[in-house]
Amino acid sequence: MVSGPWPGAIKHMKSFTLIASSFLLCSCADMVVTKTYVAGGSATARRSEVDAKDFGSREIRFTTNCGIGEAHPAAVYIRPFCIDQAIFEGDEAASEGEMPIRKSLIPLAFAENLKEEMEKLAPARILEADEVPHVGWLIEGQFELIDGGNPDDRFWLTPTEAGSSHLVLHVRVTNVEKNRVIYEFDMAGGSHDQGRWGTVRASGLGKATPFDLHNAAERILLVLSPDPFRYGARSSVTLR
Repeated sequence: MVSGPWPGAIKHMKSFTLIASSFLLCSCADMVVTKTYVAGGSATARRSEVDAKDFGSREIRFTTNCGIGEAHPAAVYIRPFCIDQAIFEGDEAASEGEMPIRKSLIPLAFAENLKEEMEKLAPARILEADEVPHVGWLIEGQFELIDGGNPDDRFWLTPTEAGSSHLVLHVRVTNVEKNRVIYEFDMAGGSHDQGRWGTVRASGLGKATPFDLHNAAERILLVLSPDPFRYGARSSVTLR
């Protein structure tokens, strides 16, 4: 009799390993919208003349956008986010003296990440300080917290949120032709409990903030896309 594990058990062990690996790669380092201030732009109202014998109001108002959002911009312009009032701490630079330089470069790095993502939606461009767009959408905002966390804590206290990175920012999207804010929201996230190993979305013992910036840019694209994952897309199947 041949000793050893049952072949079916080996198959189940391989399946378990695959599932465990997928959970590790798709774990919870991410950015989410924590609060929405404007969703689709404020409702517009039209004014109409009334008969002079009508002793009621002098105007009639009615909503025209019915809460419908905006999508498919002709172009997307990105203004590097403000960072002067942001809290900037954690594992961000090789020395304290370098921290102000790293902080000033974060908006440029994020603008590049956001441009790369928004080009999947429409032609995208980063604005210079004195440029003003005249068509499409303008995305701008400000950073509120950028914390690279502590890699030593991530190494020794895995798997907990000790030493995790954090990123908090405010995003505003304006339709420049209508001169109207159409989306405005807060975002927050970080590496959470990914610890020393990291994943495709978190750094492990490396610098965490570049991962958080990429995750935030990707989340903005997903938030502003009507059907980002194309759920239910068909090529030939029809309903009868």
